[in-house]
Amino acid sequence: MTARELILKLQQLDPEARVVVRGYEDGYNDIETLKPVKIKVNKNGAWYYGEFEESNDTDAIDAIDIYGENKKYLREDF
Repeated sequence: MTARELILKLQQLDPEARVVVRGYEDGYNDIETLKPVKIKVNKNGAWYYGEFEESNDTDAIDAIDIYGENKKYLREDF
């Protein structure tokens, strides 16, 4: 999905609707940041890895990583 496609989809929604990302194993988290990254197709990944991987190769494409985390629990709690 491109940024343009995402914008078009978001424009069709209630502007007060919360936007979330999936949690680590279950549930959902608020979006924390949007980070520009370079990616390429992950040719060596197993089914449980993402379709793309971060890359600095010359054929990598620009993408946006939408990141969220559960701020309720801090790392030192584990």
